[in-house]
Amino acid sequence: MENRGSCKWLSKLPGDGLGRRVFLAGALGRVLPAQKPETSGFDLSLLDEDTVPNELFFVREHFAIPAGLSDAGWKITVAGSVARALEFSYEELLSPELRKALPVTLECAENPVDGGLVSHAEWMGCPLHTLLEKAGMNTGGKFVRLSGADGFSRVLPLPKALHPDTLLAYNMNGEKLPVSHGFPVRALVPGWYGMDSVKWLRRIEVMERPDPARGYVRLERSLLAGIREGDPVREGNVKSVFSRPLDGAILSGRRFTIRGAAWAGEHRVKQVELSVDGGTSWRPARLSSSPRPYAWVQWSFDWQIPKPGSYEWAVRATDEMGRVQPAVRASTRADDYEWNSYQRVQVEVT
Repeated sequence: MENRGSCKWLSKLPGDGLGRRVFLAGALGRVLPAQKPETSGFDLSLLDEDTVPNELFFVREHFAIPAGLSDAGWKITVAGSVARALEFSYEELLSPELRKALPVTLECAENPVDGGLVSHAEWMGCPLHTLLEKAGMNTGGKFVRLSGADGFSRVLPLPKALHPDTLLAYNMNGEKLPVSHGFPVRALVPGWYGMDSVKWLRRIEVMERPDPARGYVRLERSLLAGIREGDPVREGNVKSVFSRPLDGAILSGRRFTIRGAAWAGEHRVKQVELSVDGGTSWRPARLSSSPRPYAWVQWSFDWQIPKPGSYEWAVRATDEMGRVQPAVRASTRADDYEWNSYQRVQVEVT
């Protein structure tokens, strides 16, 4: 049988006041002092439901949380290559006719192969294209820069900015956004790595050309040319992870249900395969539900244990576009983004 104790949804940092901070910012709209940048992952061993509770959702902040966060008086400016610059209040974004709900898995571009910088939530917001259309884009506009109150910004190609699923999100799992997730408004760019979903959104600027300093680009290494910049890091890769058991687990018995999750950016996961012999042979895992774009799907595999001993497991996913996780990361990559090679775990059976 599966070796698993009961587990509860606990705060990432018990006693650190995170829940109180979220409540004060989200429910009361209080003004909060600036915080230091935070990076904290989701404990994948707690994965039971598809949706991750807000207090457990991974956090990756580039700069300190801005001071003076409040939904009262919060405005977002649309400017640049537009017919008329406009400001939109927080209340205008909440208009029922603009409201859209979307389940989306977000992953940090720097998430390791076995890392917890990935989580899933049910989001609600206003499509970005509605604001751009009201401002009236000029014909020369090709890019859209999203800027947060913390000074961080990202540039989207116009087609992605105009996609009906690209949102200005203000609700997460049925609640106002927590402070650490962009309260009062953040961008939500589904299927792309999390850095493009800019938090604490203040300004939207239509541009005719991208910024010279792009950031988040692939670095390719070669013997002749050294390290060169490649394509920008944008769309999420196909990826799968184990949730239970953990690496180094000691199992007993003759049957164990192995569990995990898989996702594929803008696309659907087609299949997940598991190897219990280090990648020599592969068998299909069972998906818990019909795969959806933008969202992870949980998988499981009922392992009939042949005998006691040491085993190396590996997991890989394939998406509807035919993309398959690589066995190892390309040796030419010199950056720290897009880690999606097989995850491997070692277990001991007694």
